[in-house]
Amino acid sequence: MRFIKTLFSTVLLFFLVFPVKALEFEVNPLYLNEGLTSNQVINIRIYATRAENLVLDAYSALSRKTVYYGETTSYLNGALFFLNEAKQYSPTYLVKRQIEAIQKRIKFFPGEDYTDDLKNLYIYIEEISGNIDNYGEVKSLLIRIIENAKMRKNAYVSEKLEILDSKIKVKLIDSPINEAQNLISIALDHLKAGKYTKSKKALELALNPLISLSSKENLFVALAREYIYKAYLTYDYDQIISLKYVDSALIAINKAYYVSSEENKYTIRRVREKIRALPGIFDNKEEAQKLFADIIGLLQSI
Repeated sequence: MRFIKTLFSTVLLFFLVFPVKALEFEVNPLYLNEGLTSNQVINIRIYATRAENLVLDAYSALSRKTVYYGETTSYLNGALFFLNEAKQYSPTYLVKRQIEAIQKRIKFFPGEDYTDDLKNLYIYIEEISGNIDNYGEVKSLLIRIIENAKMRKNAYVSEKLEILDSKIKVKLIDSPINEAQNLISIALDHLKAGKYTKSKKALELALNPLISLSSKENLFVALAREYIYKAYLTYDYDQIISLKYVDSALIAINKAYYVSSEENKYTIRRVREKIRALPGIFDNKEEAQKLFADIIGLLQSI
């Protein structure tokens, strides 16, 4: 027993003094960021589905001979609540709240240096860049903002942060949530005015963006974008990691294709074919990078 304790102490000391790396190469954490995760996707789908069910309950209530205002209003307010919950799991949510906090601090403490806060914001935006279509434009603007923050030109910083906020959007997630929220709010206004037919029509329209999140391809395509962009970024750094991201992208795009709408089915099929072709040309840098660019371009068109 004493021998075992001594052996354990020796082994423990060895690991403390000479830490063993899990892999023979170091992994740059910048490339292994979270971005959009499968857990976020699950939560968005859960809340979108709950909102969808409440919209259908409201639609059913509006179809009765006697419409009960309180009941129908409760359904619609519940749907808006769950969409607000879904919005918090969007990759852009934290970024937008950070921008809001920096602007408020500038308002109350205009003489402070916010360079470090903006650098932190830069990291968070870079983490979700795979799903931002205009990331190059966003990045250039943020760099200018940081340079001005160093000189404490905070009025300029606050003004440009407002512009930055308007440019940051994950269209496959944020757009359908915002569209559904707007249409449900319109349905509520029509309900208050006693215009039940118009209220029902608004709810019919709200179902389309809700279904795109609850049971169509949007979230799977967003995940595929996340993974393929990471694969592209890590290609020069480590091809083993890059290929793992390619595998994850293929799994996500296969799911997207299985549930895809008619308007996107052809494009998603092309994306799937190109992702499948990537491992076969991975040793040819020029061809691989060209194929990455093609895939990213196709995904951005969805």
